[in-house]
Amino acid sequence: MLSVATPVTTVFTLTGPQDRLRQIAEERAYRTCAPDQMVWESDTTLVMTLENGIGTSFLRHGDGLSDDYPDVSIRGMEYFDCFDDPGFAKWQGGQLVYEADLTTVFSILFPTDPSKDWAGCCATFWRSSPALTAAIAENCPDFDLMPLRQLAGPAPGWVQTSDGFATLFLRLPTAFEAEDGVAVIFYPGLGRATLLKNVDRFGGFARYRRVSYGRIAGQYQELRPVLRDCWKADEKKRRKARQERKILKRKTKKESREGKASLFHFFDTDPWVV
Repeated sequence: MLSVATPVTTVFTLTGPQDRLRQIAEERAYRTCAPDQMVWESDTTLVMTLENGIGTSFLRHGDGLSDDYPDVSIRGMEYFDCFDDPGFAKWQGGQLVYEADLTTVFSILFPTDPSKDWAGCCATFWRSSPALTAAIAENCPDFDLMPLRQLAGPAPGWVQTSDGFATLFLRLPTAFEAEDGVAVIFYPGLGRATLLKNVDRFGGFARYRRVSYGRIAGQYQELRPVLRDCWKADEKKRRKARQERKILKRKTKKESREGKASLFHFFDTDPWVV
């Protein structure tokens, strides 16, 4: 059986006096990573990158670096294939300061800087954790949903974007430190939506649930007109999807009946009769 490895990237960023970091770079060459995968971001910042990295031993590797070099600050980041479900950690003085494993629930292209439209910039929503704010602020300082307030939206306080399959309606937090934002991820082709509540400026949220089109339209009446337009635009897709589900259901039932009939025939046959 052929197994395909999932690309993993692990990054450790060490901050400290330049002489000390040069000593560490010499000691860790070919142990943590090859010399050409060590980059000096500044005189006091050394970055070590491991392609197809160390996987589940990420934290233990960071603990080892911290034990060996307690006099430098170490930030660790690990992600799977295109920055999916990243993990962040920080060690200071030989101790783990925070560890945040970000579970992505939804991500959609959406420029967080309204003056730019760079590919790969997106709004991402993940489950909140105590370390989320510190992890995002230190490791992804440019990630912030609040600038989206400058964009026009379908209703006051809301912004909107779509990736062709799902449409995101986002009501941003009322203040930078607030956690009262709302995200509605609407799938018009299915007639269903995912509702995320207590969203903060970094995309962290407290809870989510699957809801119907009618529930969203009733709870957020200011979205009714645009929801109706999305709903009507994908009416043919929903009808086709329903037909396909019915055909698949009938096919599954038929195969199940044929399987049972074959099984009964097997047990009804006397194995001693030739």
